[in-house]
Amino acid sequence: MTKDKQSPLRWFFSLSGSGVFVALLVFIALVSIAAPRVTGGQFFTWSNIIQVFRQQTYIGIIACGMTLVIITGNIDLSVGSQLTLMTVLCAQFSNAWGFGNWALPLTLLVGVTCGLTNGLLVSGLKLNSFITTLGTSSIFGALALILVSGHTLRAKTALFDVIGTGMVLGLIPVPVVILLAVVAVFAFLAGRTVFGQRLYAIGANPVAARFTGIKSRREVAITYVLNGICCAIAAIVLLARSESANPQIGGSKEMDVILAVVLGGTSILGGKGSVWGTVIGFLFIGFMSSGFSFLAFSQYTQWVIMGVILLVALAADLYSEKRGGV
Repeated sequence: MTKDKQSPLRWFFSLSGSGVFVALLVFIALVSIAAPRVTGGQFFTWSNIIQVFRQQTYIGIIACGMTLVIITGNIDLSVGSQLTLMTVLCAQFSNAWGFGNWALPLTLLVGVTCGLTNGLLVSGLKLNSFITTLGTSSIFGALALILVSGHTLRAKTALFDVIGTGMVLGLIPVPVVILLAVVAVFAFLAGRTVFGQRLYAIGANPVAARFTGIKSRREVAITYVLNGICCAIAAIVLLARSESANPQIGGSKEMDVILAVVLGGTSILGGKGSVWGTVIGFLFIGFMSSGFSFLAFSQYTQWVIMGVILLVALAADLYSEKRGGV
């Protein structure tokens, strides 16, 4: 008896985010052809590729943490407000409160606290993750607004200069290196550890996972803590790049994060997905946004298109899950 060999093409399209990867290549090719005619700009250049990575750094970092949360069948709608709060606090730690470079570990501690708060509410009290994180989003956002009284804070230190504008080997910005490091760690956690296997089991069938001895509450809480840490890292990178913080700096970023994760093939219902797929998702968003700019699309038009893409991706995901369950 011989095993049926899977064709390379079928294997490729079975991977998370493979369809979006093909769409990304097609989009890059089309914009590269059209951009010189529309605006006279060259789209697919090394400088623009690096710029896309740099712009998507904080979205990509948070998306890695969000991937683990969504794999368990939950969601975190507070990441935008967490990003705002931690950026504001990091600026205050480095300036007004005189903690200097202690701003980084203190910001990470705030990330752990915010993530643990969400994790305990969702897994400990068994509250709905959508409603819960929508509520904590309001709390985190309000705290950020109170802390700065609606004003913009400036923050500039030597360490922020290194993180925000430093280059590795003269080619790759430090924020991109941080992003790649986070991607590597979370891809390993999701794909190569027992912890990752438990997350997939919880998302696929939480009842069965509980009967096999998996401590679902603990694992879900850990994913929220990791997501909070990702928000803190993203806040540090964002502050180092912009050298300022305001109460709107992370506004609505949760949509970009969720869009990146879902486009990357992670099921919104849980149990399926990968961090590598998420990488394709946030790169797709980055190149699409850059491409629209090269084609002279307005920001409002870009938002409409991104919203439509998110709705289509969610609908396709739900349809695929229902079809698979038949």
